[in-house]
Amino acid sequence: MAQTTVELDQSGWHTPARDFIPASHRDLPMLRVYLPFIDRAGNFVRWSRYVDVDDQPASLNWFEVTQHLAATQPQVREMVSCMGVLDSSTAEALRDAIGDLTLRCLRWVGYGELPTDSPVRVHGEDYFAADLTPADVEAGNRVPEFAWDVENRLAWGCRLYPDSLIIAAEPLIFRQLRNDPRLDSASVRPDDVLPGSAGD
Repeated sequence: MAQTTVELDQSGWHTPARDFIPASHRDLPMLRVYLPFIDRAGNFVRWSRYVDVDDQPASLNWFEVTQHLAATQPQVREMVSCMGVLDSSTAEALRDAIGDLTLRCLRWVGYGELPTDSPVRVHGEDYFAADLTPADVEAGNRVPEFAWDVENRLAWGCRLYPDSLIIAAEPLIFRQLRNDPRLDSASVRPDDVLPGSAGD
């Protein structure tokens, strides 16, 4: 079984994006993957339908950037966050990036799963550690908030009920994710923060 401990910072709501990644992986290139919203008809809608994510910093806040659109496109206010529940395109892209890597993950105890070990406290919330399984990255399932491999090649982290993931990856996987047409993403700079989730 893989190592169950991971160093994540314990602080704050206005948190640097890098602090959602284990210290062991923070030297890797990082990106923010924007999870789609769900429209009134139940369809997944990418951020890029309303926002040019390539022209925005990774600190992008959905509510701030779409506020001016509501007058001409009122449907933008009716959209809801997927709250970390993966659509098929995002799930496939994540599985492709994971490949044959073995990852550990942290899941929030508030979802009702019973931990077998003592919980781990991250950003003021309790999580339990487990091995990442293929089911964790299937469409229709909520992605674990934190995941990492022991070889320091791939990790991700996010807020509760996330609207996006911060992903750290070795250059080959980073480029694969950043260039994947199934995903909306932005490169993370050292000063980027992860704003509150539109799903929380």
